[in-house]
Amino acid sequence: MDTDIPITGLDDLTTHMDALIADPSTPLEAKLFDDIELQLTDSNTPPLLTTLLPRLVQILHTTPSDPTTPASLTTKLLRPLTFSQITSLAPPESLIQALESPFAAANILAMTILHKAAAAPAEVAQLADMQDVVKSFVRTWLGSSEVGVGEKGGRVMGDLLDVDCEFDPPARPPRNPHSLDAGMPTWHDMVLRKEKGSGALWRRVFGDEEVYTLILDMLAGRHEDTDFSTSSRADGEDMKKKARQLTLAQGRILRILPRLAALDLNKVARSEMVSPQPTPGYFATVTTATNGHNSHILMNGVEQQEEEEESKKMPLPEPPKQGQGLLHFAALRMVDRNDVLMHLSLIDFFEAFVGLMRVTPYSEDKVDVVKDLLREALADDKLLRESLESLPDRTVDEERDELRAWLREVLPVSGDIDVVMR
Repeated sequence: MDTDIPITGLDDLTTHMDALIADPSTPLEAKLFDDIELQLTDSNTPPLLTTLLPRLVQILHTTPSDPTTPASLTTKLLRPLTFSQITSLAPPESLIQALESPFAAANILAMTILHKAAAAPAEVAQLADMQDVVKSFVRTWLGSSEVGVGEKGGRVMGDLLDVDCEFDPPARPPRNPHSLDAGMPTWHDMVLRKEKGSGALWRRVFGDEEVYTLILDMLAGRHEDTDFSTSSRADGEDMKKKARQLTLAQGRILRILPRLAALDLNKVARSEMVSPQPTPGYFATVTTATNGHNSHILMNGVEQQEEEEESKKMPLPEPPKQGQGLLHFAALRMVDRNDVLMHLSLIDFFEAFVGLMRVTPYSEDKVDVVKDLLREALADDKLLRESLESLPDRTVDEERDELRAWLREVLPVSGDIDVVMR
């Protein structure tokens, strides 16, 4: 049995961890953590939890050093445990501290723990009860400058909401083994849940005013992490940092929304919450939007330059209209289409959204939502129309005809000739 094999270096590691706890400025010896992690198995890990986990939690909270190796060892120790078991050992405050850490390794560790809740609807419901944890998770996911943290947050949020979805998992459709699409994945294959969820996390994210407003504020540049309009002109680096963070947050929401819309279109398309109004006087500068890089923000105070800059300012995105949800805000009112990179991200979103809507169960309401969204989005966006009309030509042969028929149903006709219908 692995439990009978001594773990080499365990005493040295515990001594070192005690030194780190006594004096957080003690240099962190990464090799000691790595050596123990390499020896861990599912069978020899449980006896070490009471010895190592409390020390690791304290070190992660206090060390000024990059906690990558302690976080990696913690992740390995927690692998056999469920979300409920972990939260019984470490309080929600520990998760919040890790999420708010300036180090990506600590953020990802906390998200890995949250991800464990996706193992069962009851675990997701337990997480949904932790409002402060959910708020901290949302802020870190959308507000971190680290690409890895953003990607991890998107996967975690998507999987949690999938398992928490209140609809029964889709049934596997009958297949003709001789048809062209016999090997293509269906909507049944794309979802994670094996049973109906409680919807508790959906209500927390889309029905809790604090959480929902936090999302909207971060996406519209009204939050301190993404509001570069309040940065002084002298502090050009801060302005660039926040402008870049705004585009990162917007890109992250655009990547997850097609999946969320496929899971529960009503939740993302409609909201009865009163939408927060933009702060008067706040503006987003068109020329600073692309990843936060532009020389405009470094101009001096010459009056002519100020007038030119003022003429290029535009109001922040309007909030959703009453009754509309996050889907309409992100697709129609969030993105500055003068920003080339963000415009391309928006086009990617629409391609993914339209494609996923095709494979979800058919309903007149779904068709109406997609048609209304496309009607407004395509009103003055030639590039988006061209991209959607050419989408069947860029998909696999087995799906081309069905996708073309779906586009024929939902795309508004442009002029006298509808390219999709030819």
